[in-house]
Amino acid sequence: MELHIKDRLLIPSLFPSKNNFIGFHLKKSIIDKIAITEQDKKDYSIVEKPEENKIEWDVHKDIETPLVVDFSTEELRYMTQSCEALSEQEMPDEIWAVAEKIYNEAQQ
Repeated sequence: MELHIKDRLLIPSLFPSKNNFIGFHLKKSIIDKIAITEQDKKDYSIVEKPEENKIEWDVHKDIETPLVVDFSTEELRYMTQSCEALSEQEMPDEIWAVAEKIYNEAQQ
């Protein structure tokens, strides 16, 4: 699955704050795979601006070189179930775009 910086920042917000033991480990595994590393910060010129409550990065580089992640069947199931749990809530369009990307990947 190809993930851009924005996807990687938004995916954790889909997950429930409480899990059973298996859910906890799936969530941790997914977050570890998509985490923004120090190398990412250099490669994509990622800059946090806490005073403006935003993060900026080199969008062109991000489009050219997304992170390619192989999620297990269980991880994809956890992500789709997390999206389903939010399905009745009003969320920003960018969240639903990430959810759609997850669903598309799970169906392949």
